[in-house]
Amino acid sequence: MRERRQFFRMRFGSRVQVTHPACGSAVFRTGDVSDGGLYLLNGPFELAIGDEITVQILDLPEEGPVVPVLVVRADPGGVGLQFAE
Repeated sequence: MRERRQFFRMRFGSRVQVTHPACGSAVFRTGDVSDGGLYLLNGPFELAIGDEITVQILDLPEEGPVVPVLVVRADPGGVGLQFAE
């Protein structure tokens, strides 16, 4: 199978606040991050391809920005998010 990733991915385990317009807010964990997006492990509610949500990294020395993202892929372990432009 051909690799389709545009960006180098780095393993990054952190807590993130996820806000979904229909499901509310909950804390999820990341699996990795890149310049184009991040991978979220399955969490308290289900996310589907096409969902537009926001994420905020919680494990930083200062308050992280709230970033809009789009769910672009899903697998049994979690979802791939693309940073919205």
